[in-house]
Formats: sequence, C-alpha cells, structure tokens
Amino acid sequence: MRRKGLAVSDLAEQLGITRQHAHRLLTGRRPAEAQRDEIEAALALGSLGSARPLFAVGELDDSDELELVPAGDTQPLFARRDTAARVARELENVSTYVCVVPVRPAHAWRSLVAFHAAWGAEPEVRKVFVVDDAATDDVSEPAVLRQIRAGLEATLRSRAKAREPAFLQEIEARLSGYTDARLPQ
Repeated sequence: MRRKGLAVSDLAEQLGITRQHAHRLLTGRRPAEAQRDEIEAALALGSLGSARPLFAVGELDDSDELELVPAGDTQPLFARRDTAARVARELENVSTYVCVVPVRPAHAWRSLVAFHAAWGAEPEVRKVFVVDDAATDDVSEPAVLRQIRAGLEATLRSRAKAREPAFLQEIEARLSGYTDARLPQ
C-alpha cells in the first residue's frame, strides 16, 4: 500500500467496505480469508478493474520493502495462489522473509528489467512466464516446479549473503578510510 501511495480509506473504497473494516483486515484483527481475492486484486491491480492478479514469490528486505524473487534470470509467476504458496513454504528454510505477492505482469516485467540492468544484460519478455501454464506433454508440472524452486532458492541464498555480518564487516573495513564527504552521493 505504501509503494502505491494508498491509504486505508483508498483500499476500503476499492473493496466497498468501511475504513474501520479495512483497517481490521490489514492488522489481522479480522480474518481476511473471506476477502483474500478482493484484497489481493486491490493491492496488485489498484483501480485497474476486477481482473485476477498473478502471484510471485517475494522477499521482505531490510527496509520493509517487498522485492520479487527471480529464479536465475527469469521471473516466474503463478496463476494459482496455492501453487505459489506451496513453493514459498518450501523455501522458508532458506529465508524466513519469503512470502507470496500478488502482482500485475507489468510490475513483474519492470522488476526483471531492473534485475537485468544491474548486470548490464538485455531482458527478454519470454523470461516472465506463468509457471502453472509451463507444463507440456514433455515436461510435467512437478518437474517445472522443481526447476523454479531451485532457481528461487539460489537467488535467496545469494541475497542472504547481503545480510551476513562477516561480509558486512568486511565491506565496512574496506571502506573505513573514506569519510562521508568522499563517498559519492
């Protein structure tokens, strides 16, 4: 909601409920299960209509922002929330911050473009795909899910290094001779 600039009253209006009801849903004081689809659509799609969002595996970063987790250089999406949730649960041993995020395809694409830009690579549209639709006669859905899970796990393990105290201390030691005035702004 923060990233989209939505207030509780905006969400309440999109859902057709009172502000108090929306606040209770968001804080967990009222069970959200009955309205999960509507809440996820409102958060992912905003005022774009009543379409159903896709789902991605995400991770909460140190600044409380949700980031989509790519699987290698691809961004897998899921049509079914339960499939995404099953994959996310299987990744909880790698990151306790993993979750399922409702997304619009355009957001997934921008996230993938940013990932590729960091490496100076050219993104490809085909690398954003719906996992639930990737199974073919030659490749079963469990096989596709195993590959995707392995890619997501590799990304999460790499990201975990950014939080390891030993690496952070090494960075601090390497940069200790610099003052704030000498660091690029």
